[in-house]
Amino acid sequence: MAKKPVPPIEPDDWDDDEAGFLQPLEPPPPVRDPTDLRPHTRQITDLLRARFPGRWVGVEIGTLPLRCEDDLFSDFIDLGDGLGVRLDYDPEEPERVLWISAGNRDHGGEPLDFPRDSEACRGRMLSIGEIAELLDFLDREAAY
Repeated sequence: MAKKPVPPIEPDDWDDDEAGFLQPLEPPPPVRDPTDLRPHTRQITDLLRARFPGRWVGVEIGTLPLRCEDDLFSDFIDLGDGLGVRLDYDPEEPERVLWISAGNRDHGGEPLDFPRDSEACRGRMLSIGEIAELLDFLDREAAY
């Protein structure tokens, strides 16, 4: 006799108490081939691979659907030891970046942020000035 399929639990149905049974997410294994990355992630990946060839680990690619509404849909470009760049994407428009943040996810500290959530800079790639600021910041962080 076949078992009746169990309907999936929808993230919208979870409150904080009900989501307590979830284990912390492990980061996905880094992807080393950057050919299938979203455009913003690819732009920064290409820059970081050239600037930090000995540190570059790969890209942890965020996927949909999200586990719950508070989860971020993010790619993380990993430079090892927690250092890297996180790109947060809009779950409704997966190609539209909302926020770019550089820093160390393991050791904290003050991140360097490039918001992309306003209409003025909606989905815009990093400018030459922002790229220089990002690379200078990561050079200083990598030196610690």
